[in-house]
Amino acid sequence: MNTRQVPDTFVRKQMWKQVSTVSGMVGALLAKILIQRLYQAIRKEEPTSAFDPTAERFSWPNALVWAAAGGVGLVVARIVSNRIAVIGWEAATGTLPPGAVETSPVG
Repeated sequence: MNTRQVPDTFVRKQMWKQVSTVSGMVGALLAKILIQRLYQAIRKEEPTSAFDPTAERFSWPNALVWAAAGGVGLVVARIVSNRIAVIGWEAATGTLPPGAVETSPVG
């Protein structure tokens, strides 16, 4: 093993961790907005806290809609932020991120 490859691999992994962390934080901010918009589209009202069972406005249907909107919003935001991070990494380095597996197109 070439001694030059070890530090390069370590540096690439550390850089990828930073890139993916930042994209995850941006994705979380976008997920919050997406969840609120999805809730508004479904319920036609401003989102309120659906998880306080002592609140006067608490209802199980409201809590279930919030849970569904939250799940969809988080998954979409995670997929989008991860894909953007990979595209950015490929554009900056010309290679796949550390740990990524190259697949051939199906078709």
